[in-house]
Amino acid sequence: MIDKNNTWQQITSILESDVKSSEYKTWFSNTFLKRLEPNLAVIEVPNKFVASWLRDNYMGHIQNSFKETLNIVPEISFTFGTTNTLNHAHENEVKRKPIYNKDRSLNSRLTFGNFITAKNNRFAYESALSVAKNPSRQYNPLCIFSSLSVGKTHLLNAIGNHVNRNYRSFNVHYIAANRFISHFSFCAQTEKLPEFRDAYKSIDILLLDDVHTLAGHKKCQWEFISLFNSFYEDKKQIVVTANKPPTQIKNILPQLKSRLEWCLLSEIDVPDQNTKMEIIKAVSKKSGFRMPDDVIFFLANATNNLKTISQYLVNLEIQTSIYSREIDMSTVKSIIKNKQINTLSVKDIQKFITGYFNISHKDLLSDKRTRKFSYPRQMAMYLTRRLTDLSFKEIGKAFGNKDHSTVIYAVKRIEKEKKTKKSVSDDLDKIQNYLS
Repeated sequence: MIDKNNTWQQITSILESDVKSSEYKTWFSNTFLKRLEPNLAVIEVPNKFVASWLRDNYMGHIQNSFKETLNIVPEISFTFGTTNTLNHAHENEVKRKPIYNKDRSLNSRLTFGNFITAKNNRFAYESALSVAKNPSRQYNPLCIFSSLSVGKTHLLNAIGNHVNRNYRSFNVHYIAANRFISHFSFCAQTEKLPEFRDAYKSIDILLLDDVHTLAGHKKCQWEFISLFNSFYEDKKQIVVTANKPPTQIKNILPQLKSRLEWCLLSEIDVPDQNTKMEIIKAVSKKSGFRMPDDVIFFLANATNNLKTISQYLVNLEIQTSIYSREIDMSTVKSIIKNKQINTLSVKDIQKFITGYFNISHKDLLSDKRTRKFSYPRQMAMYLTRRLTDLSFKEIGKAFGNKDHSTVIYAVKRIEKEKKTKKSVSDDLDKIQNYLS
């Protein structure tokens, strides 16, 4: 029998190395593996907000961690509080055909009806709506791009949701590119590529999010090129999103770049202040919590990234529902401060450490094990983990492509020595005082 506690500890250890430190602490610190079957994993979380956020943002990470730990990719469902009842939406989801069934991954909350249109996104909105109303006839293929999180994923889901409501005969499939990579790699390793390809043959409308993520994955790019060719020849609809126009995406095959250039290109610009305020008002009204005008103005001015604003709003909703707190300027400033505390870059930390310990940057990134070099390196890794959002893997890469286990060891070593060695504690205090 599988020990659920030990299994979840292994899985969360992988998650901790894959996602940013602040995100891991916020969303995974109070989670438990409630139930585990070959095709289903039920995760207990503190409340419905955490369940919703994990479902929308970390599903691929969670399933990849199960695959790495147990060599299975189960359906993921969530339960919260003390109840043993599965989240209703996922009760139905579990019964569906795994991986490639109709609308499995679509977020039903992201529709054209609740998309706030403005000058910065009107063309993208109209082109997406045209595709949804006339799939395979209007703007095929379509590429929506933007450098920030300002609505690309929303429009992609809106297309799928509109088609599912109005054209029952169409088989729609939404998938993020990182999950496409994961599924392809898993099927390639387990000799299930024929099943992978057959599954996509049954799809009429493919919605691929963040196509630029395929960069560097050559085999996966070739697979997508083949898929793209098949869809295009069969006059099936393709819609992709990217963080820049195809000509500017680096490390993708010329053949893939060429095909992406066939797309109608639709850019979403940075939203203006009024647009952001309208979005905040709409979200807060729908969530049922009151937000003063000065808070709305302040929040809209905090960032141009709508995903970041969405994260702020989730935290505000948690504050009001769990802690019964009023939304005021002090509350929102506290949330933004906690989110923005990690503004240092790894280069900033490395530069200061080399000066503080009088060693070269080359020595800091080297594999030299004498304490003259290993101690500053471990200190720099420790501070990078504590003061930035980088994962263990990302930190390892920034320190000369070292394995994430080396970073974990460094963090644990400094954590231990700061309690037992005054010199380490003093160094840490001085450095942190300067960096903060």
